[in-house]
Amino acid sequence: MKILLKDIKDAEEALSKILLTPMDFKLSYNIERVLNKVVSAVKVIEEFRLTLVTKYGAKDEKRDGRMAVLPDKHDAFNDEFIKYLDKESDLEVRLIPFELLEKSNIKLSPADMMALKKFISEPLPTVTKIQRV
Repeated sequence: MKILLKDIKDAEEALSKILLTPMDFKLSYNIERVLNKVVSAVKVIEEFRLTLVTKYGAKDEKRDGRMAVLPDKHDAFNDEFIKYLDKESDLEVRLIPFELLEKSNIKLSPADMMALKKFISEPLPTVTKIQRV
């Protein structure tokens, strides 16, 4: 699937919130498979962010010598990172079946649903029998 890097990052946060929720095996299996792919992609995003911290930062003695973005470089750092997150990526995942989530006891906020929507299959259409008159 084609997906923006920022959408992958948002999905990781939403998936992590439901990670410890008990659920049936099939749903758990589907979520775990998606989460593994998302976590792998987020590691690459985090590596890029750290290269930007090195590029725009310096060792900060207030933070035990760890790198921090210099105040006068925040705008450049943010601009470059946001531009990176707006890139499209190919992520090979199986969508989580809507029906499995619907039957589960998982509660999602609207924000989490927005973050996960690209990873959930559309609900199956309801078939209604039409009677002839």
